[in-house]
Amino acid sequence: MPAWLNGLIVILLLLLGVRISAFFSGSETGFYRLSLPRLSIDSRAGDRKAARLLWFSGRPGYFVATCLIGNNVANYICSAAAGNWILLMFGRTSEGLEVAATLLLAPFIFQFGELLPKSVYYLIPYSSLKRESWWFQIAYVLFLPISWPLMLLIQLLERLQGKSDQTPEIQMGRNRILQLVMHGQREGVLTDLQSQLANGLLQLSPQTISSSMIPAARVLGVSDRSSRNEMLEFARKYGVSAVAVYRGTETTSWYGYAYVAELLLTERGWPLIHPMPVFLLETSKVEAVHRLQIADANYGVVQKNGETVGIVSRNGLVEQMFRPSLGAVSRPSGLTTLS
Repeated sequence: MPAWLNGLIVILLLLLGVRISAFFSGSETGFYRLSLPRLSIDSRAGDRKAARLLWFSGRPGYFVATCLIGNNVANYICSAAAGNWILLMFGRTSEGLEVAATLLLAPFIFQFGELLPKSVYYLIPYSSLKRESWWFQIAYVLFLPISWPLMLLIQLLERLQGKSDQTPEIQMGRNRILQLVMHGQREGVLTDLQSQLANGLLQLSPQTISSSMIPAARVLGVSDRSSRNEMLEFARKYGVSAVAVYRGTETTSWYGYAYVAELLLTERGWPLIHPMPVFLLETSKVEAVHRLQIADANYGVVQKNGETVGIVSRNGLVEQMFRPSLGAVSRPSGLTTLS
């Protein structure tokens, strides 16, 4: 084979590898920048390219797996081009020559196969992905015999390790909701307060109430055998607006609370004790707020292995939704902890 033809093959292999690398690297970056509402609208309007991307948005694991396999294929092609270049230049190959060729080609491959396409897809993700969606569909079908067993293996390992059932779709959904909130605020659809609440919900949703509860040993309260006057005296002494109540003589078995205002208005009879919903220690903060709202309760009991470990406040959790950056343990009014 003539030398010029070998040289042409080397150049074509290198350009092909760089082009494939640019395609999959850029697609992976652009995929995380897609606007799901826009995809849905265009898909319903009959845009087949948008419908194709919308299908992948519901299966992000397959999209990412296809990108990873495609990048590996691009690396193999670039390695083959480097090896053929060494043979063409020196008539032989060795580890030292291959390393030297890789170092010489690395800046070119990185610039045009990684950095530049990622920047382009980051700035204009929608149009870039739509333009090449058909080629990605072909790559997905070609790589499916490899990507599908890989996804099954990952799911099996996650089940064996006892991980949560949260799928990549949930993580992608969180990113897209954040994008939607940002677009809504930019266009004036959402106020600053609404955007702050949405961001607070997204930040608090994976957090558990363990970081926002008052430990059972530090809750100010009295026994349910205490009279109305005893509860009022306790409230005056510690300056609380609600008095926690435990059963009998078990000082950590909290189960209810009494408002000082109600105690003052009730001159006779036994004090009105509001029951507290029971939460597990691993309950999320958003779920706790929802259940407290449904039960119309301001406080809830936190348990672990059937034992009471603390109390959580609805007002304290709601306050964190509007000020999620604080990340501090909530200190609800009334059931104050001892310092």
